[in-house]
Amino acid sequence: MSNVPEELQPVNVMHEIERNDLLRELSEESRNRLLPHLSPVTLPAGHVLSGVRYSGAHVWFPTSSVVTLQHVLKDSCSAQFGIVGREGAVGLPALFSDRTCSDHAVVLQGGSALKISRLTLRSEFHRSQDLRDILMQYSWAMMQIAAQTVACNTHHCLNDRLCTWLLLVMDRMHGNHLSVTYEELANLLGVRREAVMQSARRLQNAELIEHRRGCLSILDRQGLEASACECYASARRTVSPTALHDTAHRRHEPVPMVAYR
Repeated sequence: MSNVPEELQPVNVMHEIERNDLLRELSEESRNRLLPHLSPVTLPAGHVLSGVRYSGAHVWFPTSSVVTLQHVLKDSCSAQFGIVGREGAVGLPALFSDRTCSDHAVVLQGGSALKISRLTLRSEFHRSQDLRDILMQYSWAMMQIAAQTVACNTHHCLNDRLCTWLLLVMDRMHGNHLSVTYEELANLLGVRREAVMQSARRLQNAELIEHRRGCLSILDRQGLEASACECYASARRTVSPTALHDTAHRRHEPVPMVAYR
């Protein structure tokens, strides 16, 4: 497969908009203004969307692809701090700042997405109240998840973390199968390959997953949920369309005046 995004033609862009939770929440007026500027593409697994050596010229709205957000150190060691699928967007830091970002956005599961120039989106961001609200609330949610990931990595055991990671990825996919190696899992979770192999074997022995030749399959989702740490339910609530929608709309509720003495 090519490691360069390919344009999808012909595609019903309005249909693709409905497949991304953030875009679907926009008003009809805002969606119609974005429509001519959104380009449907297919993203191959392993493709890097943003990072130190990448211009950050676009923002991406996944519709079936899954992207991991990773912080990379000078020695090339990395750890994941976020996962983005059809519930979100990739490249938003470039929307708010022109500074170079040291984080990488790497496609984990190949699939489709809509891309837009960050300059165009920035213009619409200042013009459209509902676009501004939903992107700001999503950015806030991702900061909460990044903070939670730090606590999770420090205090929760690898078995629980692996269950949480698998569930968060599968929530963003169609199906129960993922192409991923032990080496990739180790890099994403920030642990040694041997450690993630041991945890995966425990899950296989419990008949929760199956991992063969780089293909991981979920056998018992309920069992995984029972074994996952609290961070799974918390992260799922934080980026749910309902939570983002309700929080964005509460911004416009009248705030009672407080009398200071």
